[in-house]
Amino acid sequence: MEPLALRNALLAALQPVTTLESRAADGTIGNGLAYGIVTRTGSGAEAWWQMSARTTPESRPTVPALAPEPDLPASGPVATGDIELLLAHALLKAGAVTAARYSTADNPPALKYGVHAEFEDETAAFLQLQWALRSGEEPREHTRNHPRDEV
Repeated sequence: MEPLALRNALLAALQPVTTLESRAADGTIGNGLAYGIVTRTGSGAEAWWQMSARTTPESRPTVPALAPEPDLPASGPVATGDIELLLAHALLKAGAVTAARYSTADNPPALKYGVHAEFEDETAAFLQLQWALRSGEEPREHTRNHPRDEV
């Protein structure tokens, strides 16, 4: 799946979640990063997610089943892991055949929060948390990849 099509499908899959606003962040995450989304909770906190894709086939890893889709509160703090889980479910709705969360992986990657999704056509997508910002905060390079467990 092409990154632009994936971004659009992911935003469409998140649209019914009334307690989480989602918008495209194309070209605004870092220098030259083309695709991303920003999620915003009822308290105004934002999580900025970078999207990338791999188009070369690899063997598909065994992925544990996801917990049920969480209900996010309309206001107050939200667990970053709950947003990550919601994004994993949204990737499945957008056409992924597997979605694995970083935060619950047996051998997690360097980034604490993110989702690795595999598609039937053997492409893979990586959605990685870059910033978790409280209401009113701006993304700054020195705070990148320093996630909060709650936004």
